[in-house]
Amino acid sequence: MFLIFLIIISVISGCVLPTGEPFESKTPVGTGVIIEHFGPDFPDVHSGEEVEFTLRVKNTGSVKAENGFAELLGLDEVWEGGAGAQAGGTGEVFPDEIKCRYTNKWITMLPEDPYSGITGGEETCTWRYIAPQVLPGLSTPYKAKVRFFYSYRSSTIKMVTLVSKEELKALQDQGKGLPSESYSKTKSPISLDIETASPIRTYGNYVEFPIVITIKNIGGGTVCSSVDKCKKDGWGMNEGWYKLNLDILLPQGMTLNVCSYKENVVLIGDRPQTISCKVVADTSQQIGIIQKNIELRAEYGYFIDKTADVLVYPSTEPR
Repeated sequence: MFLIFLIIISVISGCVLPTGEPFESKTPVGTGVIIEHFGPDFPDVHSGEEVEFTLRVKNTGSVKAENGFAELLGLDEVWEGGAGAQAGGTGEVFPDEIKCRYTNKWITMLPEDPYSGITGGEETCTWRYIAPQVLPGLSTPYKAKVRFFYSYRSSTIKMVTLVSKEELKALQDQGKGLPSESYSKTKSPISLDIETASPIRTYGNYVEFPIVITIKNIGGGTVCSSVDKCKKDGWGMNEGWYKLNLDILLPQGMTLNVCSYKENVVLIGDRPQTISCKVVADTSQQIGIIQKNIELRAEYGYFIDKTADVLVYPSTEPR
């Protein structure tokens, strides 16, 4: 009976592990911060032994990661902090590194620079615990979960070409093509895409054309309206989870119709969200071919998870 009680506690204790959350963020390289490693120094330990858990993260995206911090969940009510370990007001054990604690949020990791061969920034956080007592002749498994939080941003710029009927006819008659269009986007956990039929043939003083915006969470973690909205207390999730504020920026001479310049997006899991808009372009002063950029921007908080198993043996028995 006592063993069953211990196992139940190991699942629900400490900074609790609510059900229904993804404990393993399978973050693809090139979509922001990834967890390179998380686990104890040994997979099996003795009661009373100090155990060090190590987290190593790396920025593999094209944007600077800021306001980073980490939490280790699932152990605090059964495991004690190691010698000198800092504990928060709720009794949780803080990382040894001050910059890793949520009270500071000091982790910043620069993006990779493939042109100069520089990889993205890396950081390490460590926690020290004392393994709890278990009954003689038995061993007790525990599951630790780490959660890493950070601020990131996504942006996408798509160039569209506006060309009058007369200009397009003249180019066709001369056997010439239209100038190329550029398209750029950041390597981020939130993917932003713009689709539109370009070139856009213009006539009169105004022309209206549709654009389709697709937003998708490709980083394997959870997006929040800000990094402060990512952290939660107890069992309930923070009200800022799954929320994203999207800015649609248009150049001079273009206005939005149907949708708003600021859109509130809800992203649960990897299911994409689509927004259909119409853009009205003022072509009253157009001469020749015009190319203009439509830009999407989003700044948000994000967190990723990883779990590790550790097996605790009685202090009197060998591993």
